[in-house]
Amino acid sequence: MLTPYLLRAYAWMQARHPDILWRGDTSRREIALTFDDGPHPRDTPSVLDVLAKNDIRATFFLIGKDVEKNQSLVKRIHAGGHEIGIHCYRHIPFAFEKQDVLQTQLERTRDLISQACGISTSEIRDVRPPYGFFTAKTKSMLAEWGYRLVMWNCIPPHFTQPLTWTIQQILNASIAGSIIVLHDGHGHGSKAAQIVETIVPKLKSQGFEFITINQMQDRKNTRLPSF
Repeated sequence: MLTPYLLRAYAWMQARHPDILWRGDTSRREIALTFDDGPHPRDTPSVLDVLAKNDIRATFFLIGKDVEKNQSLVKRIHAGGHEIGIHCYRHIPFAFEKQDVLQTQLERTRDLISQACGISTSEIRDVRPPYGFFTAKTKSMLAEWGYRLVMWNCIPPHFTQPLTWTIQQILNASIAGSIIVLHDGHGHGSKAAQIVETIVPKLKSQGFEFITINQMQDRKNTRLPSF
């Protein structure tokens, strides 16, 4: 679970950057389930299978270098009705990349996703930076290049703790407009699939619906949620 210090830090960043999507419309019992660090040839399919079984549409923020190696898997993500966004080309904080290099990397990743899915690059707008780290300059550059920054209000460290802890953390943090982050890359996907299998029926029974980040972008309001 995020420490109180990190929760305060994110709350401060949210207040400072209200134009970024941290959480959706607080008047709707809707949740965006998102996945970072994919695609992974072993783990992403298990996540996709569970999502399909539960008729859930999610959003996948992909790493460009892995998109290059797994084009058919990217196509499968899109064919399942899921939204695809950009995580990065290589997993390095954007602030550590030179501006022209970062722009080229993002364009490369966007083009690879476009080619794999047969969709326009204009449909690939949402970006979640590695580690959620960004600066005002990063935000300004991304907006200039036509991208939208996406953050979260729930990101349990499921790859470093017992499964039961993560499940309870998600259930406790799930409120109207929540954005949940799990990881389907770097060997974490099998646990992510188990988490989804457990939390989805519970959250549906509480009246929550699952939507994509793009849908949440369209529906978000201007009120600032609290952490």
